Amino acid sequence: MKKIALFVALFTMMTLSAKAQWFDFSNNSDDATVGLNLGAVGYHFDGSINKEYNDFGIGASFSLLGVYVDFIYQAPEHRWGRNISPMVYHDHTALTINAGYKIPVLRWLNVTPLIGYSNETTGWTDCSTLNIDFENHSVYHDYDVEHRYNHFNYGVGVSVKPIEWLEIGGVCTAHAVYGNISLNLMNLKD
Repeated sequence: MKKIALFVALFTMMTLSAKAQWFDFSNNSDDATVGLNLGAVGYHFDGSINKEYNDFGIGASFSLLGVYVDFIYQAPEHRWGRNISPMVYHDHTALTINAGYKIPVLRWLNVTPLIGYSNETTGWTDCSTLNIDFENHSVYHDYDVEHRYNHFNYGVGVSVKPIEWLEIGGVCTAHAVYGNISLNLMNLKD
């Protein structure tokens, strides 16, 4: 415990001696990011973790002048199969949408409190059907929703800027845990 306290004290003195400005909201004036989210979505955290609807998801994030919005989605596992069979699978989906404001703790470190919406669906994927989407060049099976569960979502995101035009972060909410990599479009210069 003494080592941790000593490390925190030394880190604080080093940061203050570098004349770093804590909570300098002017750092958000050059913030315009677009990013990719990858991680787990669909679990429930109510004192213990329920992974019944949890699976891998993909999504995107956007921020402008410190205002941050993201989403992550998990599709039914068997929906995109190309084989026709009489099988009917019990599948699920999950979606999380969050919004928040980036708080620049240091020039290279942001903490983002988040609130949002999350849902999970359960249903059946019918592999005896086959649909073709010519616009998106995809083939898919019918997914019929049986139950839909809606939730208020909350959590926090942390991001670091190793380079002025790159942000790497992580988000942990009541219904998702995922990583994020973003490009700051305002700082992408020749």
